[in-house]
Amino acid sequence: MTWNYTLYAAILHISAVTSVLVGFMVLRRSKSPGVGILAFLMFAVAEWGFASGFEAAVVGIQYKIIWSKLEYLGALSAPTLFLVFTFQYCQKNRWLKPVYLALLAIVPIAGFLVTLTNESHHLVWTSFSLSHVLPNVLVYGHGTGYYFLMVYDYLVIATGIFFLLEEFNRVKKPYRRQVSILLIGSLIPFVGGLVNTLFPNLVLGLDLTPVSFSLTGLVIAYGIFRFHLFDLAPLARHVLIENLDDGILVLDVQNRVVDINPVAQSILNTSANQSQGQPISKVLKFWPGLAKRLRENEDKGETEVRWGTNPPRYFHLSVSPLYGQQKELAGRLIVLRDVSIRHQTEAVLAHTIKELGIINQIGLAVTSGLDMEHVLKTLYEQCSQLVPIDIFYVALFDETNSLIQVPIFYEAGLYQVGPSRDIDDRPGTLGAVIRSRKTLYLNNINNDNVLSDTHPLQLSANAPEKTSRSYIGIPLTLRERVIGVLSIQNYRADAFTDDHIRLLERIAVQAAIAIENARLYSEIQRLAIVDELTGIYNYRGLQELGAREVERANRFSRPLSVLFFDIDNFRNFNNTYNHATGNVILKSIAERCRAILRTVDVLARFGGDEFVALLPETDISSAHIVARRMVEEIAASKINTSFGELNVTISIGVTVLSEDRTNLSALIDRANNAEHKAKQGQKGIVIVAP
Repeated sequence: MTWNYTLYAAILHISAVTSVLVGFMVLRRSKSPGVGILAFLMFAVAEWGFASGFEAAVVGIQYKIIWSKLEYLGALSAPTLFLVFTFQYCQKNRWLKPVYLALLAIVPIAGFLVTLTNESHHLVWTSFSLSHVLPNVLVYGHGTGYYFLMVYDYLVIATGIFFLLEEFNRVKKPYRRQVSILLIGSLIPFVGGLVNTLFPNLVLGLDLTPVSFSLTGLVIAYGIFRFHLFDLAPLARHVLIENLDDGILVLDVQNRVVDINPVAQSILNTSANQSQGQPISKVLKFWPGLAKRLRENEDKGETEVRWGTNPPRYFHLSVSPLYGQQKELAGRLIVLRDVSIRHQTEAVLAHTIKELGIINQIGLAVTSGLDMEHVLKTLYEQCSQLVPIDIFYVALFDETNSLIQVPIFYEAGLYQVGPSRDIDDRPGTLGAVIRSRKTLYLNNINNDNVLSDTHPLQLSANAPEKTSRSYIGIPLTLRERVIGVLSIQNYRADAFTDDHIRLLERIAVQAAIAIENARLYSEIQRLAIVDELTGIYNYRGLQELGAREVERANRFSRPLSVLFFDIDNFRNFNNTYNHATGNVILKSIAERCRAILRTVDVLARFGGDEFVALLPETDISSAHIVARRMVEEIAASKINTSFGELNVTISIGVTVLSEDRTNLSALIDRANNAEHKAKQGQKGIVIVAP
C-alpha cells in the first residue's frame, strides 16, 4: 500500500485529532443532559476524519474505495448522534425511549451495510475516476442511495437544529448563551455540507464536511472554557414538575384539572386520564372548602388536611394563581406536600416530652423521702396513675445470699408483707427476671400457680379470689447490679401495652436509685444506733427505741420492765489479761443475753460493761424470772478466750414502769441503783426495785 500524504489529508487528520480531544474534554464535564452522547458524536466525527484522511493519502483506486466505505461509519452515525444529543439536552425524554432510538438507528446501519456491498448494486457509487485537476484525488459518481442518505442526514441535523431553536426561545438567561453556542456549532456542518453537496467544485471537489464537524467541536470547546458550557444546564419545566416530591395539580379558569404529576396521582389514587378534565371538587374530595374558595375567586390559600387512612396521613395544601401574559387569571396551581412524617415526629416528640415529665415527677416524688416504706408506697401511687394495677410489689434482692424479700405487697387496697426465699432453691418468676436481667411480660396466664410464689404467706380476708392474668416483672438495675424486681399485675389478660412497659422500664431506673438510697439510709441509721463491737443497740439506739416503748406503755397502760446489769469485776479481766480479751467477753455476754431475751425486747450497751434490757408487756415478777435465768445461764457457762475458758458472772437490777417513774431516764436510774445494791453483796445476784 503506497501513500502520498498531501495537505488535504493532513487537514483531515488534524480535524480528527481535534474531535478526539473535544470528546474527552466533554466527558470530563458535569453529568448534564447530553454530555455522554456529545462525546460519542465527536468520536464518530474523529473516525470519519481519520478515514477521510487515509482515503486522501493512499494511492490506488481499490484502496481509496476501502477507506471511503469506512468513512461512512462515522458519516452516517454523526447526524443521528447529534439528534439524540438534542433530545437529551432539550429534555425531550419521550423521544429517548428504546423503540424510538432503535428506529433512528435503522437508516445509519442499513446505509453502512449498503455502502459495504456497493459492488453488488451500485446504489451509493456508480463510477470511480481520478481527478485531472488535483493529484491523487478520486472522483465518485453517486447513485440514488447516496442522495437518499444525504437527504436523511440533513433532515436529521435540521430536526436537531429545530429543537435547539425551540429551546432557545423557551429558556432565559443564562441558558440562552449556552444554547446559542450549540446552535452555531450545529449550523457549521449543516451549511458546510449543503455547500459541498450543491457546489461540489467550489473547493476543487474536496469533501470538507468532516472538517466542518471538527469546527463544531472547537466551538463547543470554546463554550466549555469561556462560558462553562454544561456546568449550568437548563431543566425542562415539565421534567421538573414530573420529578418533584410534592403532588402538583394544574387547574384552568373553570377549576378543572388540566395536568397532574405522578406524585399527586399516587396520593389521590387516581390517574391522569381519570382526573384530567374533572372539577377539582371531585378530585380533592377531602378538602370540601376548596371548591367554595375557588368559586369565590380566592386566588391564594393553604391549609393542612388529615387523610383518614390507617395510620392517618397529613398533607399541606396550597393554592397559587397562574397568570397569562396580559396578567389575566389563566388557572391555578395546587401543591400537595406530605407532612405525615413531620406529624409523626412531632407526636413522638410530644409523647417523649410527656413521658420525661412523668418520669421526672415520679423521680422527685419517689426520692422525696429516705424511708423504704415511704419510697415503695409512693412508687405504687405514681405507677397506679399510669397503668392499670391490681397487684403491686417490689422484691428486694440480696445477691450475697441470693435472698429475696418483699417488704410491701399491695392488693385489694391493702399493704401486706410478701414471702422471703432463696432464689437458688425456688427461682420462680422473680428468679427468671433477676437472672435474665430483662423485663418479663406474661400477657395471658392460665396457670394459677405461676405467680403463687409472690403472694403473702397469709392472705388477708379482704383479698379477692381473682388471680392475675397479666404480669410485668422489670429488673431494678443499679451499676450493672440487680437490686430487685418491680412487678405489676392485672386480673385481665393483655392488660398492658408496649407503651406501658416502656414507661415502667424508665420509671424502674428512677425507682432503683430511690430504693438504693433508702437502703443505704436505713443502713446508716442502723449503724448509728448499733454498737459496733457487740452488734446490739448502743446508747443512742436505747434512747430512741426506749423512749418509743415507754410512750407506748404509758399510752395503753401496759407493763414495761427494765433490767440494768454489768459484768462483775470486769476491770480485773482487762488488767489481768488484755482489752482484746475484755472485748471477747463483752461480745459473748451480748450474744447470750440476746439468745435468752425475746425479739421484741430491746437489748443495748449502756456504756463500758454496762447493759440495759427493756422488756415490753412484762411485769416485775416476770422480769425477775428473766433476770434470774440470765444470771444463772451466764454463770454456768464458760467463755473461750486466748487465755483459755473463763467464768463470768453478772449482777442485775430490776424495776418496772410506775406512776412515779414515767420516763426512760427515771427507769434506768432506778434499775441502776438496784444493780449497785446487788454488787455490794454477793456477786451474781438480782435485786428488784419495784
